[in-house]
Amino acid sequence: MFRKNTSHLQPSLFGIASQLPEAKLKKLKNSKEYEFYRLVFCKINEKDFSVLYSDNCSRPNAPVNSLVASIILMYHNNWTTEKLFDRIDFDLLTRTALGLDTLEQTPFCPATFFNFQNRLLSHFVATGENLIEGVFDSLTQQQLKRLKIKTDIQRSDVCQPLSECSERSG
Repeated sequence: MFRKNTSHLQPSLFGIASQLPEAKLKKLKNSKEYEFYRLVFCKINEKDFSVLYSDNCSRPNAPVNSLVASIILMYHNNWTTEKLFDRIDFDLLTRTALGLDTLEQTPFCPATFFNFQNRLLSHFVATGENLIEGVFDSLTQQQLKRLKIKTDIQRSDVCQPLSECSERSG
């Protein structure tokens, strides 16, 4: 049964942020992991992954945004699965990137992570739809819109034919 994860939107009164001194909290908020949380984790459309889950009343899914963001972090940082879980368990920056506010929280176990990856693969084989690629497409469109970047024009001052490059270097 699919359920959207919104637990990260309400920080714990006794969470990590409340226990850090002001200087360290400021450093945390300026980290690339906090930016990942804001620009990637929070923008993942979990409903796109509802097709992987049963419509019947059953045990709810692990947080999809945590699973997808973990896959992205794992591949971006070239981590093994074991390294990913070590980072989730013991690294405050990784926990911040995954919207985890307390040290007690663990968003999913290794079996859930592997099952999710298997569901993604099975869905791709059955339908040809790559849900992770869809996340990147969606995030790219959101960023282009937010930053007001036009992709339909190309600047001519930064383009030159390859023949000019080879003549200069030769």
